[in-house]
Amino acid sequence: MLELKNLTVHYGHKRVVDDVSLLLAPGQTLGLAGESGSGKSTVAMSVLRLLPRTARVGGEILLDGDDVRTMSWGKLRAVRWASASIVFQGAMHSLNPVRRVGDQIAEPMRLHGTNGSVDELLDQVELPKDKARAYPHELSGGQKQRVMIAMALACGPRLVIADEPTTALDVVVQAQVLKVMKRLVAEQDLGLLMISHDLSVLAETCDDLAVMYRGQVVERGSTRDVIANPRHPHTAALTAAFPVIGDPAHRWTEPAEPSAPLLEVREVKVDYGRTRAVDGVDLTIGRGEIVALVGQSGSGKTTLARTIMGLRKPSSGRVIFDGVEVPRKGKALKAFRRQVQLVLQDPASALNPRHKVLDAVAEGLRVHGIPGDEESLVTAAVERAELRPASLYLEALPHELSGGQQQRVVIAGALVLQPRLLVADEPVASLDASVRGEIVALLLRLRRELGLASLIITHDLGLAWQIADRVAVMHQGKIVEQGSVEQVLLNPSHDYTRALLRAVPQV
Repeated sequence: MLELKNLTVHYGHKRVVDDVSLLLAPGQTLGLAGESGSGKSTVAMSVLRLLPRTARVGGEILLDGDDVRTMSWGKLRAVRWASASIVFQGAMHSLNPVRRVGDQIAEPMRLHGTNGSVDELLDQVELPKDKARAYPHELSGGQKQRVMIAMALACGPRLVIADEPTTALDVVVQAQVLKVMKRLVAEQDLGLLMISHDLSVLAETCDDLAVMYRGQVVERGSTRDVIANPRHPHTAALTAAFPVIGDPAHRWTEPAEPSAPLLEVREVKVDYGRTRAVDGVDLTIGRGEIVALVGQSGSGKTTLARTIMGLRKPSSGRVIFDGVEVPRKGKALKAFRRQVQLVLQDPASALNPRHKVLDAVAEGLRVHGIPGDEESLVTAAVERAELRPASLYLEALPHELSGGQQQRVVIAGALVLQPRLLVADEPVASLDASVRGEIVALLLRLRRELGLASLIITHDLGLAWQIADRVAVMHQGKIVEQGSVEQVLLNPSHDYTRALLRAVPQV
């Protein structure tokens, strides 16, 4: 069905894909693993000639025996959707926000003159038929991703390419989407090329696995063999990077001594109109303690974090920091926010693209009017965030940095104010496997050296096992279970916690 022979791709003088050969048959699932910049998405885009015009492509890309590189424009248009289709990574960015999703699913059928039913396609991806009338913003992340899969299937293709289809999804929704994709492959005899930096996702979905590193395929074989007996150091590093819940080797933190409370949340409720987003939550974080707040999207985790930060006023209840109730306004609130700093999920969005690192990190100093030599304070924070020497980074713009470096700049911006509590919202969700480990190690070092307490908000139970002292599980606005990491993740008492653990893909 798909055969890549000695595929090379150049951007200018840079070779981003180097002599890649792959084979995919009907009914086969092939995972393509690798970190950002390894060339895996470039391989995917080359299959349907979706690369920018500046790309120079060599080798052969055979789709049912025809070379995509030499196809006429008319033939290529016929092949797209009808023979092969792509499920892109960001469903929100791929769907038109002002058109109903049913019309968007129907569009490729109309363009290709394909007979088909939107209702049937929605049924295939396990969505109710009435969702056809919804706009993208009215759907959850998992529902949007299923709409993308329905669009990919609209013209009955034999090959589907899925590029990081579950990256932004929580663990339960991710499991549901992967189950749908596996069922469709089995029922329709599809060939599936699944691209991800997450080996656990590929292990859950794919029979075979190819690992890319610096533009080359460095390992290929059955998924089980490649993961169990990696021959290339990069494959071994990818396999080791994902924590296994219950494995002492993946427990990176040492048990913290019980300490006096730094933050206390007492019976906090938060309402949005008639919707209760946070419903009577009690939570304590000790000095120097790391607490993981876990749960699905929509469980109320981020609303609770915003309330703790003083960014959202609770409808009732109290938030107490260092024995004093968090003020609601004025200079007292500003002074409190200096002590509690936020690290956001997506560093690229958190940083102003036109501000150099120096200005990004110094912003807090300027807002709070901190005395002292600004550049010295910024340099110290940047180096504490493990960007050394700082002089190499202070004049850089965000787009000149990797994702991991951008996240370190965000952390430096929090550290420069010498806070006592860090609230980190999905701090490693958008990062590669190896970079993820570096950020986890950094957060643990900051706790050890500065006595910094952290509230880690995440749907990643592996991260909680790796870094946290205690875990609180949030569901429908309530904390349904909390306790030590070992107690909650190894001996859960609540059905919802058990459901979360069952949904975690295993490497």
